[in-house]
Amino acid sequence: MKNAANKKTTATDRVYQELRKRILDGALAEGSPIRQDDIAAELGVSKIPVREALMRLQSEGLVSFTPNAGATVTVLAVADYVEMLDMRIAIECRALELAVPNMAASDIAHARALLDAYHAAMTEADWSDLNARFHECLYAPANRPRLVALIQSVQDQMGKIMRQRVSAVAGHERSHRDHVKILDACERGDVNDAVLLLRRHIEHTQREVQAYFRRKTKG
Repeated sequence: MKNAANKKTTATDRVYQELRKRILDGALAEGSPIRQDDIAAELGVSKIPVREALMRLQSEGLVSFTPNAGATVTVLAVADYVEMLDMRIAIECRALELAVPNMAASDIAHARALLDAYHAAMTEADWSDLNARFHECLYAPANRPRLVALIQSVQDQMGKIMRQRVSAVAGHERSHRDHVKILDACERGDVNDAVLLLRRHIEHTQREVQAYFRRKTKG
């Protein structure tokens, strides 16, 4: 019985990880149907672990169930993204507040190297990835693994494709200037200034995202 339970758990985890990756990478676009029979056949499992994996993804807000339609990738509205950016302001500002006093010279050097790479990057995908790595580098010295995991969870919910769009609408040069100012404040050990700059940085992004959706609606 124990071995059977372990196999079931392993199958569910495997389906969960695969579907989650496809959703976050954009391989499964917003609104796309997720056909349980097809997934089960493709991954060589029964429908039970597929169903359990979809329930886990539903709890994370990545999948929605609709009567007579089944499971689909959740479609997020502008209000969802604005709320996620509100969450980012709250939890990332707290993480940075805790991190700055613990930052070593090597942390600053690592962050500057990431900024150099970000400034030189040419694609939205690279901007998005390097932006995420820069922010992760800033918060790591906070020594709050649960808080950092929560930050990552919010980023994941936005999805890779939307994160790329956010990076694009926020503006590469403007974001780079903001990042430099935030890091300079961190290097000075000025907690209040670093947190204020980070808050303004995310709030500016929030306004740009709202403008993006307004233009998209009119188009």
